[in-house]
Amino acid sequence: MEQSSMHLMLLQSLVFLLTWASIDCYVSRHGPIPQARTVTKVNSWLYSAVSFVLVVLILSPSHDKLARHLYHASKFYEYVDIMGVRAGGKSIDLHFAFHHSTTPYLTYFRVLQHSEGWKPFAAMNAFHHVLMYAYLGGASLFRPMLDVTGSAQLLVGIASDMWVVYGKFASGQGVLWPNILSMMLLGTYFSLWVRDLKIRARDRSPTQEKKGKEI
Repeated sequence: MEQSSMHLMLLQSLVFLLTWASIDCYVSRHGPIPQARTVTKVNSWLYSAVSFVLVVLILSPSHDKLARHLYHASKFYEYVDIMGVRAGGKSIDLHFAFHHSTTPYLTYFRVLQHSEGWKPFAAMNAFHHVLMYAYLGGASLFRPMLDVTGSAQLLVGIASDMWVVYGKFASGQGVLWPNILSMMLLGTYFSLWVRDLKIRARDRSPTQEKKGKEI
């Protein structure tokens, strides 16, 4: 069962990459696909609502198995986000591409297969997505919160994995590699996130604005 699930994930990733490449090729030659941005906005509101439901399920003790499977499935749904943004004519940066391409594997190993201590990060991540996708759908009031929630979710995830590793190491029971893999991925996401924050801060700086006016 585990092997067939991994084969299905790899197949889904392959289909996603081929579709993304096809959309990228089309947009490069013919320009943005009409109505793609409108569809992406509607999709953002839909995913914000889905994320809210996920937060409720994750925090519910009686829905652990359902919450884990739906949370994992939601990471494949994020593939639609990349394709929609590219179809609208925008480029996909390193953080966006790496994060959305690898999170299904993170949740497969860390949430489905080895779920100890999975809830703190998952709840924070889903809550961040409630705000972020609402903002992308047009709710600009959430923008000031995103830098905080984006950083907090990753730091909480890393801290949770460190705590689980400590507990497993102290007891001598349980495998460590899923949590170590998770820390590595979350650490990479955090590095790319901080890089994005620095780029945005630089672009908003008075020096950059002055240069823009001079040009």
